[in-house]
Amino acid sequence: MNLRRKICSIFLLIAFGAVAAAQQPARDFALRDGDRVVFFGDSITEQRLYTTYIEHYVLTRYPDRRITFINVGWGGDKVTGNDCQPCAGVGGLARIKRDVIDRRPTVVTLLFGMNDGQYKDFDPAILKVYEDGLTAIIRTLKAQTQARIYVMTPTVYDGTRRPAWSHTDRYNEVLDRYSEAAKRIAAREGVPIIDLHEATTAALREAKQINASYTFVPDGVHPEADGQLLMAAEILRAWGAPPNGMELTRSLTLSGDGSATLTLNAPLPWPSPIPSEEMRRTRPLIEEIGRVRLKLNGLPAGRYKVRVDDGDAVEYSAQELEGGIPISALSKEAREATDKLAGLVRRRADLFFLRWRQIEVPLDGQYRSVSQVLSAFDALDAEITAQERTLAQPHQYRISIARLP
Repeated sequence: MNLRRKICSIFLLIAFGAVAAAQQPARDFALRDGDRVVFFGDSITEQRLYTTYIEHYVLTRYPDRRITFINVGWGGDKVTGNDCQPCAGVGGLARIKRDVIDRRPTVVTLLFGMNDGQYKDFDPAILKVYEDGLTAIIRTLKAQTQARIYVMTPTVYDGTRRPAWSHTDRYNEVLDRYSEAAKRIAAREGVPIIDLHEATTAALREAKQINASYTFVPDGVHPEADGQLLMAAEILRAWGAPPNGMELTRSLTLSGDGSATLTLNAPLPWPSPIPSEEMRRTRPLIEEIGRVRLKLNGLPAGRYKVRVDDGDAVEYSAQELEGGIPISALSKEAREATDKLAGLVRRRADLFFLRWRQIEVPLDGQYRSVSQVLSAFDALDAEITAQERTLAQPHQYRISIARLP
């Protein structure tokens, strides 16, 4: 091998090594290979939105990590349980063993508080029940598992959309107190806190300044996609997800006709669905945390037409290309693939919900064939999981660039 070839080989190794390194998210992300993550909470968790958005992100950013996500949110639940059967019980202990501990979690998130204040004006006695119940849940998990526990503060209540069964339109001020209580308890018990209350309250307030009729809490209580995307982004950021997404850098040399092409492997776009204009303007974190940007160096000054996969051609200046372009947002192929993956993630979550709530909880122990039915559900879950992991592999982006006259 002559000197020129050796130099070229070294250059290519360095260049591709830099790209490969840039494709790897931060190594200190909280979820590890083999983790079993249990989301424990009320109807806001039962909605299976922020939980599936998180699963979608982790699948595409950490495809080599085998992580299992389990949603055991139960509508109406409080830290002390609710009035339905079989979920009633002091400290949530009537279902915490069955729904959380017996699933062998290595990570547990706790999202309670919305129902705990009982949708009425602040009552210190009711808050004390919440404080004692949340403390009992944390201590029970510590005593009976080795799970890493994350306490989350309750999300925003939109008093302008007050439901008929709520006794006050100022309930968010009550939740302010519950949020502060959760922070105190988490600090005392030595577990991390994720402040969803402040994040969702501030986001809703700022979005309403853009559009007074806007809300992501149409019934006053349950966040829809915008709010749950924000919840997912805040949780992911707390877990160490890079807040600015992923950046790749590549140097290009144009051919004689002023064009160049390249291919590279990078994660699918996130999120799916895409947030509203109000949320995009007030909380760019949602899109930035899942963005894949490509910086192109070495191009002469001028304007260029760029096409990613089969997407529409977009014009950029050389300076803009050097600053970075969102290749994950420019590929129709990648968007279709990520939307398909999001559908699979939701399907798996819905099937687990059916298995758990319609068969496991009400029928287990009553019929000999229940175990066979549950095994069939588990086999189906394994098939869908395999499909998810295949689809979640890095996408091969094809980028074509042409200098404009």
